[in-house]
Amino acid sequence: MKINREARQTAKKLFKLSVVNGQLDESRVRETVDALCTQKPRNYLAIATRLLKLVEIEVEQNSVSVTSAVALPDQGAAAFAALERKFGPALQKNYTINPALIGGLRVQRGSDVWDDSIRGRLNTLRQNLQ
Repeated sequence: MKINREARQTAKKLFKLSVVNGQLDESRVRETVDALCTQKPRNYLAIATRLLKLVEIEVEQNSVSVTSAVALPDQGAAAFAALERKFGPALQKNYTINPALIGGLRVQRGSDVWDDSIRGRLNTLRQNLQ
C-alpha cells in the first residue's frame, strides 16, 4: 500500500504521542487508534496501517527471548533482570527450552543475538574451518 508523506508524518506524530518515558504505552495506543477510527481524517486507513507498523517495530525491538538447553531453576528470571538493568524493561518476555543447544544460553533482544550455547560455538568453529 502506497502511503503519502503527510499520512506517514501523521502516523509518526501519533506514535510519538503513544510513548511515555521512552516506553510504548498500550493504553495510549488504543486511545489513539480509537480516536483515529472515530474521527476518520483523510487517509486514516493509511495512517492506521503505518501506526500499526511502527508499533510492531517497537514491540519487536523491545522483546526479549531467552532459550536454554535445560530448564533453568528461575525460568530465566536472572537473565531477564540483567537485560532489564542494562536496556530497560521489555515489552514481551519469552523463555523456551531447546535441547538442541546442547548447553548454554541463547538470548535475543530485538535483532541482537547473544549465543553462548555449545551448538553456537560448534557452528562458529565449523564456519571458521571451511
